[in-house]
Amino acid sequence: MKDMPKRKVAGLLAGLLLGLNVVLALTQSSGALPLSLGNRFLGPNMLRAEIVVKVGGVYHDYLLDNGRIRNLNAGTSVVTLVEKDGKVVSMPVAPNARITLNGTVVPFSSLRRGLRAMTIRDGNAAADTVQAFNK
Repeated sequence: MKDMPKRKVAGLLAGLLLGLNVVLALTQSSGALPLSLGNRFLGPNMLRAEIVVKVGGVYHDYLLDNGRIRNLNAGTSVVTLVEKDGKVVSMPVAPNARITLNGTVVPFSSLRRGLRAMTIRDGNAAADTVQAFNK
């Protein structure tokens, strides 16, 4: 490298850094689930899903249910959904659950029969998320 002019060394280093930058950018973007796949599987046509993730050495088995609200029990905070294939699923909703109606945070009492809703729970635990929509 002593025989190479400083311009050539600088150009070589710049080329290597540019190449490394491109490789890192491609590697980083390919790790995520493409948006079209997320929309395809987790969009409005989803009936139910199970997603298993490992966070900090702990496995989480998330269950997602999507359907119309058939029944609500405010006393026990239980919601019953009828999914598009006719399956009926009842689950408790956690007292600290994040409940939204058309994107706005609301109390459990704002939910009503006939709304389209998706619940998210970790295994057999109570649902910690309920997303409801008018359509």
